Amino acid sequence: MSSLGYAEAKQKIDWALVTGARSLDLSRLELAALPPELGRLTDLIALQLNHNQLTTLPPILGQLANLTTLDLSHNQLTTLPPVVAQLTNLTALNLDYNQLRTLPLVVTQLANLKTLYLSHNQLTTLPPVAAQLANLKTLDLNHNQLRTLPPVVGQLTNLKTLYLKHNQLTTLSPVVGRLENLTELSLNGNQLTILSPVIGQLANLTRLFLSQNQLKTLPSELGQLANLTELILDRNRLVELPSELGQLTNLIELVLDQNTDLASPPPEVTVQGCQAILIYLKERQTKDESQWLSKLIIVGEGGVGKTSLLRALKDEPFQAQQSTTHGIEITALPLAHPTETDVTMTLNTWDFGGQEIYHATHQFFLTNRSLFLLVFNARLGFEQGKLVYWLKTIRANAPESPIILVATYADERDADLPFAELKKQFPKIVSLYEVRNED
Repeated sequence: MSSLGYAEAKQKIDWALVTGARSLDLSRLELAALPPELGRLTDLIALQLNHNQLTTLPPILGQLANLTTLDLSHNQLTTLPPVVAQLTNLTALNLDYNQLRTLPLVVTQLANLKTLYLSHNQLTTLPPVAAQLANLKTLDLNHNQLRTLPPVVGQLTNLKTLYLKHNQLTTLSPVVGRLENLTELSLNGNQLTILSPVIGQLANLTRLFLSQNQLKTLPSELGQLANLTELILDRNRLVELPSELGQLTNLIELVLDQNTDLASPPPEVTVQGCQAILIYLKERQTKDESQWLSKLIIVGEGGVGKTSLLRALKDEPFQAQQSTTHGIEITALPLAHPTETDVTMTLNTWDFGGQEIYHATHQFFLTNRSLFLLVFNARLGFEQGKLVYWLKTIRANAPESPIILVATYADERDADLPFAELKKQFPKIVSLYEVRNED
């Protein structure tokens, strides 16, 4: 620690005491410790301690109860002491460029935080208790070691900006679809090979950054982002843009540089810029055939045969040792249209793991305008299958969606349940089917 820096810090604190300053800048002083006089500045609302050599924070920091902004970036912190929990008025905390391997649990107690910067650390996930940061609007996780989006992020539903640049993400978890207030999402410099269709649920998104990934295709659901003004796709492996992007009438900037295999739009169009590309895609879309798309959600307890049922619907062979689904598996089920000739409908199927550990996250994806298959094991009975629990969950999250009950293992026992009573209590039940798992 520089003795000159420490002396300068004391001078600044003394001056702040004399003048009644509400903001104090102690940055770039090579401080390894903080002068105890700092604790006397109880009226401070902003404190800058960035670009020092701090490895810990002293108890006196807890006396600064009026702080709303604290900058601790560019230090050597591996955690934060419990005293930080006393800073209950804190709305902005900057922990960029430290040595954090996990989010200090004391941060999750700062219920008024709106902005949290954690870039350039060594984070691999976030703890579930981070859900307590319900007022968070900006979360910066750039330049960490995330291999997947922490599930708890899906519970931070007030987020407006989410920065995930330069991590190790290979897919975008469906939990991101819960962030309906998100206006900016940055995923530059990851290892994304596909972009989940759930991206289309972010109706308020205005800026989407996807450069430096490994994307070959984009989901048509991007065309649902009507408020998008900026879409950055350079340095990927795109071959073709979906025609649905032509619907993005508010798009001002579309960057496609260094997608060397891009054939549609052709180079003579892309060189003319964003508006020319949108016109090309819109014209191409009008020539496309109508698409029949919907969402099929399969729920129920673990081990009842949901995945085997889906395989049968897709005419795939029965597997006696079918592995258990963990989390969510999204696939497509093509079906012939019941009345239109030569028309194929596509159901995007969401197969949910039934283990209890996943139940808390299911509610994020149970959405209206879906068809539900609620599956239970006939030989164990509907009560063992927790049908009432699942029906209440669906009604709470997707009250307008139809529900089909499916009893599996029907070759071993008939489905014995009060169907009329259940249908009266849950009018969205359409019908009951009894099936044999093998066929």
